[in-house]
Order: sequence, then C-alpha cells, then structure tokens
Amino acid sequence: MNSRRAIAALYAVLLGLFGLGGGMLFLEARAEQAALRGRQARLERELAAAKARLAEQEQFLSRLRTDPVLAEKVIRQRLGYGRPGEVVFRFDNGP
Repeated sequence: MNSRRAIAALYAVLLGLFGLGGGMLFLEARAEQAALRGRQARLERELAAAKARLAEQEQFLSRLRTDPVLAEKVIRQRLGYGRPGEVVFRFDNGP
C-alpha cells in the first residue's frame, strides 16, 4: 500500500507540474495575443491615415490636371518658373 500511495503522490505532483506549465504557457499566449492586438490596432490606424493622405493626394492630382490656374501656381511656387518677360528673383534662405 505504501508504494501505491507513493505512485499516486508522484502522479499528483506530475499532474500539478503539467497543470502549472500549461497555465504558464496559457498566460504567455494571452500576453502575446494582447500585444498583437495592440500592434494590429496601431497598424490599422496608420493604414487609415495613409488612405486619407492618398485620397487627399489623388484629389490634388485631379485638380492639378484639370485646373490650369492651380497648375500655374504650383509650377511657379515649386519650380520657380515665370512667364515670358518676367524676372524671377530667387533668394537663399540661409544656413
């Protein structure tokens, strides 16, 4: 009978250790899942912001293609071009 009790106690200890190990694995998996959900939420926000920027840029490009006044304004500002006969002064902003 004594050996049966020792075997039963050994099984109980092993079962407890397996339960403890499984519980630790479960907690690690939950922490990893929470981190992944946080990352997913951050990436979804970044994607939404990128889509909004893309929509703005597409709208600006469409206006640039159809509005000659806007096209002239952009060409003058960004490229420093002028009309024939105009003198364009360019200044250095300094260091």
